[in-house]
Amino acid sequence: MTDSPNEFDAVLGNSARPMMGSVVLGGIEGIRQRLKSDRIDQRISALREVQHTQVGLDLIVQALNDPAIAVQKVAYRLLQPYPELLKPYPHYQLFECLAALKGHHAGITAIAIATQHLRYFARTVVISASRDGLIQVWDIDAEEVVFSIPTYTFVYTISIDTEADIFTIQGAKRKVKSWSLRNGQEIDPTEIKLRQIASVVRNDDRYLISGSQNTIKVWDLQAGREVCRLQGHTSLITAVAVNEDQSLIVSGSEDRTVRIWGISPLPQMR
Repeated sequence: MTDSPNEFDAVLGNSARPMMGSVVLGGIEGIRQRLKSDRIDQRISALREVQHTQVGLDLIVQALNDPAIAVQKVAYRLLQPYPELLKPYPHYQLFECLAALKGHHAGITAIAIATQHLRYFARTVVISASRDGLIQVWDIDAEEVVFSIPTYTFVYTISIDTEADIFTIQGAKRKVKSWSLRNGQEIDPTEIKLRQIASVVRNDDRYLISGSQNTIKVWDLQAGREVCRLQGHTSLITAVAVNEDQSLIVSGSEDRTVRIWGISPLPQMR
């Protein structure tokens, strides 16, 4: 008699955890089981394999409530083609600092963000002003300054009109100035409504985003509660703004940096 199984013997497997990347069941049931795994990498891997059928979308929506932020981020990214499914979800809790832009030599006083539609592509631009009166126009995809403008005035607020490709500031003594967003040339001031408080922005009548010391606080006005806090600045936050589709927050601080906040891209599959 031997302890080794013969070629055609049936063998009962042990209860050891499957190796990384292994699949216990196939199809949707296999994905359901892996989404219940206590391993984050297994749950993320399962989400990536979900087909965008109604059943699959339901599984991804459920993953928005996963206890792991990393899993929630993957679910959110996968659902971005379906904005109606994301509307009730408080996505700001997934935000992190994507970039810290350095180039000012004094604290930031005002900031704005918008998508500029050029002939063949679109780019996200951020405009920031510092205490020394310098305006910087940033291409945040490239994380670099497009051009700078000395205004010789304290800038209280900035507004961007992407249809006209101009931006406007309000300086000391309520003086208003405008420039071309394409080349930085000063033009006649436009009739545009300017924000009055640089450090607070209201979004969709649901969220209030504010600077509080060196922390950004996001409030759900409908629920009457704080959603999240974003931390990274090392000094007083003096200006905040949010882009049109609510996918990015920008902030300026007395620490002389402009920070970009959003949801990090999905990591590449190995």
